[in-house]
Amino acid sequence: MSNFRTLISDIIAFARLHVSEKPIEGKQITTTTISSHSPTSYRDVTQLFRQACQGLDVGQLVKDPNFTLFEAVGALEIMDPKMDSGLLKPGEDDTPSELYQPVLPEEIIGIMDQLLSSEMSWHDGAALSQTVFTCLYIDNLLSLNPSSLEEAKFNLPPSETHQPGSPTYQLLHIVLRAYCVGLIKCCERVNLQILAEHTYEEEDFVTQTYNVSLLDFITVAEINKLLVSAIEYVDSTAAPWPNNIKMALKARLAFRKLFLTELSRDVKEMVDKRSNWDGCITLLSTIGITRNLGIAVPSVFSIAVQRKLASTVPPRPIVQIPFEEAFTIVSRLCKDAKEILRVLTYSGATNLMTFFLRFTARKPQPSTYVRSLLQTLFFSNHVALGRMQISHILLEDVKELCLPADDLFDPRNELSEMPSDTRFQIHQRMKWFVERAGNSYITLYRTICQNRSRLRRNLCHLIVDWDALQIECEEIDGELQQLIKEEPVLHNDNISYAFSLSSWVYHYKLRQMEWIIFLGFELEVYLPHEFAGMYWYLQYFLRTRLQHLERIRHFVHPGVAVDSPLAATRSKECIASAQDIANAQATVNFTLLEAAALQELCSAMIFLYTALARLGLVKTPPQPYSTDVMRYELRMKPFLTIGCPDVVPFEDFKALVDNPDIESRCSRWRQKTQKRGGKTSIS
Repeated sequence: MSNFRTLISDIIAFARLHVSEKPIEGKQITTTTISSHSPTSYRDVTQLFRQACQGLDVGQLVKDPNFTLFEAVGALEIMDPKMDSGLLKPGEDDTPSELYQPVLPEEIIGIMDQLLSSEMSWHDGAALSQTVFTCLYIDNLLSLNPSSLEEAKFNLPPSETHQPGSPTYQLLHIVLRAYCVGLIKCCERVNLQILAEHTYEEEDFVTQTYNVSLLDFITVAEINKLLVSAIEYVDSTAAPWPNNIKMALKARLAFRKLFLTELSRDVKEMVDKRSNWDGCITLLSTIGITRNLGIAVPSVFSIAVQRKLASTVPPRPIVQIPFEEAFTIVSRLCKDAKEILRVLTYSGATNLMTFFLRFTARKPQPSTYVRSLLQTLFFSNHVALGRMQISHILLEDVKELCLPADDLFDPRNELSEMPSDTRFQIHQRMKWFVERAGNSYITLYRTICQNRSRLRRNLCHLIVDWDALQIECEEIDGELQQLIKEEPVLHNDNISYAFSLSSWVYHYKLRQMEWIIFLGFELEVYLPHEFAGMYWYLQYFLRTRLQHLERIRHFVHPGVAVDSPLAATRSKECIASAQDIANAQATVNFTLLEAAALQELCSAMIFLYTALARLGLVKTPPQPYSTDVMRYELRMKPFLTIGCPDVVPFEDFKALVDNPDIESRCSRWRQKTQKRGGKTSIS
């Protein structure tokens, strides 16, 4: 430790070096005098610094407590191209050059395709200042902050080749202007949609507009009329271009119109009106076919625009992905946006959850806009799926899995206003359950729509809420048992009650705990030598859920006890039909089968990775800063505060994972291969 402190002192002495001719005691320092107009002389401490650094381990932090944020900010350098956004390179002029005005329709096609690439780069996570705003035509259009469609036009100097009324002038001021206005409005609609839902800034998407208005005061209907006018001009005889050029321009303008229309629809319109995403997909195929007709114009994109947008931050490079990649992104966006409309055709709570899980787990993951739109479709303005109450989906989810007693869902319970009436008391408790569990239920669906890393992080917090909800629901279940006079049932040689509400909550909590471990594998949180242990723990959760599902299946039955005080006045609508019973049994059986299959797969993976470790094919890397116990505590941290199931102690976990039977089998296999002269590695 004393040597380490000496090293630290030496490095700090280097950092605080000031005028001194006296060498540090015990050190051989070469003094180098640097000529200057001041009488100050400096010592060369390079050798001292290198000697001090040799005693440090890799990753060891050396920090001076007196080096504060003020000193760090003071280290920013003017005239450094990485830090100074206003720096002009040699030969670069600060005065804006005259904006290039294309004369060929092929150049307009090229600019449109470049703008589409910039737009998809923005959808892919880059900032507007690096993508769309770097286009000088977009900058020219927005520079005067237009508040009406008439003001949203190019402010360009007159040119000999662009006289008013000429085809080149119309090409620029009608066709390209309409496309740019439509693109800006599309960005505004996407930005509003993403800001309206639960997203995390700069993890998936950058919503910063740098105080630039994205044509907020211009309606979508006005812009659609402008795009239609541009299409009509291209299709008219006044446009003296070949048919293939006209087809390419019309396809891009028509796509922009349909794309903007779809981005502007609210949930009610999505429910009532037919989608136009198929039209967008069809037009995209035409755009792809005519891709080669365009001529790229790189000069209409400039990083200098960033000086106006954010002058206090270092310049950031232009991000413009290749057109082929942008085409893939926009095609996938349209197809995904079309597919999520399937949730509006509601076919059961279990199917709805399955769709969310399967859709958001796709590779590559759906875009941020699509996942945000899926959140809106699920729940917006206190309405689920555009026409339903969230309580309906929640209670149907409970019924599909647990099939609680009929009296809990009797609509007559809401009509009672006497506090002493049994129906009134049942209604109050079910109302509490809907309000309390409804918030957690909505949050779970919203969380599933996040990116995979954020999903795992949020699930670690959600299971704590669901654990508390389970405890509260157990108390409500106990009160409901007394109100409906539920008869106990013999299960595993014990007298037990259904506990329908808390059983449903417990099942969802176990699923979320499984998802956390599954996502740990997907996100490569675990190292290969940990796979056997984490698969064992996943199997442990699956086995617990299997036992719980067996219990639920034992209590899935129609009706209530014969001596229920509500039997004589029970509404016919609340009595479980044969179809309800069949659906509940099918749901439980399918869930049991799925959990059992996953458990068997986990068992296979445990044996595989344990065998590979015994054979030396999966090795534990050196980890000088951690131990197995510390790593186990880190992996189990999300589950430490959960009441049930308990976290397995490390000693028991270690004994269960280190299976001696696998060791003996591997030894026998190795001996056999050595006798045969074979290799002991897997090729």
